Amino acid sequence: MADNLTENCIQCLASCDFTGRVIPECPEYGDKRRQGQRITKSASVFLCCDKTKTTKLFRQKIEALSYSVPDLKIPISKIRNEEQKKVNRLVHNLTSINAHNIQEIYDLVPQEILAQNWRRQLDFIKEEIKKDMDKAALMFLRIAKHNTHMRSEFSIYRKIERDDNIELDKKEHNLRNVLLNTLHTFFSDFSKRDVYVEVDDFYFKVDFDYETIQVALYHLIENAAKYTLYNTRVLITAYETDDWINLKFEMTSTHVKEEERSEIMKEGISGEMARKMQKQGDGIGMWRINQMLKINDCEFEAIFGDVSETKMGFDFSKNVFIMKFLKY
Repeated sequence: MADNLTENCIQCLASCDFTGRVIPECPEYGDKRRQGQRITKSASVFLCCDKTKTTKLFRQKIEALSYSVPDLKIPISKIRNEEQKKVNRLVHNLTSINAHNIQEIYDLVPQEILAQNWRRQLDFIKEEIKKDMDKAALMFLRIAKHNTHMRSEFSIYRKIERDDNIELDKKEHNLRNVLLNTLHTFFSDFSKRDVYVEVDDFYFKVDFDYETIQVALYHLIENAAKYTLYNTRVLITAYETDDWINLKFEMTSTHVKEEERSEIMKEGISGEMARKMQKQGDGIGMWRINQMLKINDCEFEAIFGDVSETKMGFDFSKNVFIMKFLKY
């Protein structure tokens, strides 16, 4: 897969026996770059980059790329611009999530302590956990959340973005159990904002593709954790109609203006209040939820309320979000 390299690049690849370091002057482009190679059982990944700011970040990027190789079935020579953007987005997202996980670990036990006392690493880790068991438990939940996010990125790429033919594995699932599998990883996020999440008892079983519905749940719960007003409640219930099993989320969260309500369902669009709070991401949450439900023959309904209160200059509303699962 290296048939498009220049002669200089081929020479760099042949002499590269490190995972990442600075190249002061690139023989091909004449600028300062970082390059490295990572060899796994499935592939050898060589990366030369002038964008990454630190060698540490570069190594994280090449590691993420090496994990993605088994999914990259399309020959490089045939990848079009749009397909390359999908790969770039996957790598960017996985690199970012991986960085969060690394930060969580070293917030508990600093890297320099482990490096200096490598013979007693287990003792140091156990001591740090004993010092603050609540901190360690919350770190566990945050890493679990990041790993759920990582899995959702792989699911999206493998099932949707890599191929035009979407292959779903629809089976019967207990809706409440699937919800709780994702919800529990956000415990620390809701706790920080003093938001109480109440999940009603319900026992509906529904047919859907687990991975894609988990992606939808992840984004909906993530939005609730980010935008729900502090010291309020999120109520999650379920009920059935003639055609649907409805999973309903009720909360007091960021107000969405009437003229924005259809727009935020589009890719890359965030509401004005979310931008004002500087909590907007890439503007894909609502769009991704809708997308995941549609491919499962389900629907997503958002019912935005009028401004109910204003805190610290930010407007909040009583908002309702409903994931509608088709009965079979």
